[in-house]
Amino acid sequence: MNRVMGAALGAVALTAGAVVAGPTGTAQAAVACGSGMVCIYPQTNYGGVPYVRRASDGSVSLANTVINDKTFSVINNSGRTARIYRNSRYGGSHTCILPGGRIADLRGYSVGQWGSSLKINDNRCG
Repeated sequence: MNRVMGAALGAVALTAGAVVAGPTGTAQAAVACGSGMVCIYPQTNYGGVPYVRRASDGSVSLANTVINDKTFSVINNSGRTARIYRNSRYGGSHTCILPGGRIADLRGYSVGQWGSSLKINDNRCG
């Protein structure tokens, strides 16, 4: 059964090939991150419904979104650098994700799960 979900800018798709059995035996679909997007997930290992941002749209505060302080994993499926900051105004500790990079569990990085802003640009990490 293939279905396309119209949410999250039309970039999120559920596919039959990505269905896995969860710990209770129920089927759970993995959510893919489309090309040119930065996707921040509310669970580790890319679980849950992600906050999706088109990289070409640039930086954004996450303070008034459902993902604020719930940044558990991230996929940067764009050609730009993505930085997740603890402060809603691009300050404090942050974690940089290279173009094409992904982190399954942000809790081991300086931003942890406490991301409050996303800066997308062409600067290098470091």
